[in-house]
Amino acid sequence: MIEQSIDIDCPVDKVFRFHCDTRNAPRVSPGVRFESIDGTFPLRDGGIVTIVMRQKPIPFPMTWRFRVEAVVLNKAVVDVAIASPFSAWRHEHRFEPLGHGRCRLTDRITYIPPLGPIGAVGDKMIINRMLRKTFEQRQILTKRLMEQP
Repeated sequence: MIEQSIDIDCPVDKVFRFHCDTRNAPRVSPGVRFESIDGTFPLRDGGIVTIVMRQKPIPFPMTWRFRVEAVVLNKAVVDVAIASPFSAWRHEHRFEPLGHGRCRLTDRITYIPPLGPIGAVGDKMIINRMLRKTFEQRQILTKRLMEQP
């Protein structure tokens, strides 16, 4: 599991709305080329989102298909992978108002790497560290974007 938070000088409702539209993902995903993002936006409970993307060093496009497990106004967006490169994937976006037009964004990712024991070794060596860095970068870019006037 990975859990990371960042405080953002922006009202919680603005950050929440941004995360309810998966088409915003390219704006906060460095090193990823999105070929398509399909779904119904804003996200809603039970919605399905399909993303086709390329991310180095993987040389072929990857398809992620998510089911939106929960959308709780200004509090949470939770998605679960139906199809992905991982054996299991659950991503919780949590939003907490901090007062004075500020909020905290927390990403909690629970996953099982692919390929059984080989994937477990890969997770310890590369995957977990790569995911932590990816979500740290995404949060920093989200903060910059949301704090723009």
